[in-house]
Amino acid sequence: MDHLRSMTRTLDYALDSGELGSLPAPFRPRFSTVLRAVAKAMKEIGQASHTDPHLLDAKIDEAAGELDQVQQEERATPETSPAAHALQGTLLTDAGRLLADLRSGRQSLAST
Repeated sequence: MDHLRSMTRTLDYALDSGELGSLPAPFRPRFSTVLRAVAKAMKEIGQASHTDPHLLDAKIDEAAGELDQVQQEERATPETSPAAHALQGTLLTDAGRLLADLRSGRQSLAST
């Protein structure tokens, strides 16, 4: 949850400061795709029924693939402003950390 809070704070700050508008237009929908994929994985964990470990792994892998794609596309885009680059980096870092925590938690459950 810490990484989700960090992303929310980052987006709130970017919205309030006007920096959100400095993000390259293609980045926003691509990052939204990452967040939707992460949400699907988290939804699998949050169900009352037993979590299917193979399905959870697949959902985490899907989200990680989306994140990798956005990171590659971000590196390939023409130079953005330093503020936009920092904002993108912060959001992508938090998303990566969230996925790493999900994967680590999944592996911890598998070993118990």
